[in-house]
Amino acid sequence: MKDSKYEILLIEDDKLDQMAFTQAVEDGELPYDCIIAGSVSEARDILAGRQFDIVISDYSLGDGTALDILELVTDIPVILVTGAGDEEVAVSAYKAGAYDYLTKDFERSYLKTLPITVENAIRHHETERQMHLLSAAVMSTSESVYITNLEDRIIFVNKAFCKTYGYQQDEVIAKNSHVLWMGKPQNNYTRSVFRTSFGGGECEIGFYHRRKDGSIFPVSISRSIVKDAKGNSIAVVGMVRDITELVRIEDKMKVLNEKLQQQTGVTV
Repeated sequence: MKDSKYEILLIEDDKLDQMAFTQAVEDGELPYDCIIAGSVSEARDILAGRQFDIVISDYSLGDGTALDILELVTDIPVILVTGAGDEEVAVSAYKAGAYDYLTKDFERSYLKTLPITVENAIRHHETERQMHLLSAAVMSTSESVYITNLEDRIIFVNKAFCKTYGYQQDEVIAKNSHVLWMGKPQNNYTRSVFRTSFGGGECEIGFYHRRKDGSIFPVSISRSIVKDAKGNSIAVVGMVRDITELVRIEDKMKVLNEKLQQQTGVTV
C-alpha cells in the first residue's frame, strides 16, 4: 500500500451495500478516501469535477449499468461488482474495459478481497501508464530505435527508424536484424567497421547499415540488453544514429590535411 490515501469512487445504489463497504474500509483501516454515488447520473456529475485513483461499481444501477460507467471513465481503472452467476456480465465488462470484478455474495465476504484487488488494479494501471509514456517517448525520439528478441528477430521499430531505413513497420517486424547490415565490405569507402573522430578528438566505432532500397550509410550504434524482473535477458534494444554528415566532414578534413601536408611538408 502507498502512504497517501487512494481516491476511490464507489457507485452503488443499495444503501446496505454502501454501509457495508464503508464499514469494511473503517474496520480494515484501509487508506481510502471514498466518495459514494448512488446512480449513473450522480457518478457522471462527480466524475466531471474530481479525479479518482479507481472506480468500484455495482453492475446493476437504478438508471443504468456499470457499462454506462465504463463509457464515462477515461484513464481510471474500474472494478466491477456483480451478482453470483453473472459470468456473462463480467465478460462484457472486460471487453468494455473493466480491470477486474468481484462477485457480491450474501455475506458480503467479497469485501475481504477488496484491498488486494484495488492494489493490483492501481499498480497495473500505473504500469500501463508508464509503458505508454515510455512507448510515446521512444516513438517520438529523433534517433532510430529497434528492438529484437533473443533470436535476433525485430519486434519493434519507432518512427525515426522507418524514416531512416525506408521500411514500413509491418515490412520489417519479425525479420532478422541482419537485414539492416551491409554485409561484406564493398570497397575502401564502405568498410564494415570503422573509427571516426568527433567533438574535439573523441572517437566512436561506426558501422554501415543498409536501407530498404539497398543504399548503404554509416551509423553509430548503442545496444543494451533488456532483462525481466528475475534478471533473465529477454530482448536487445538498438539505438542508431545516422552519422553520414559526420563522416562526410571527417573525409573532407582528411583531404584538406593531405593537401596541406603536400604543400608544406608538415604533418597535421
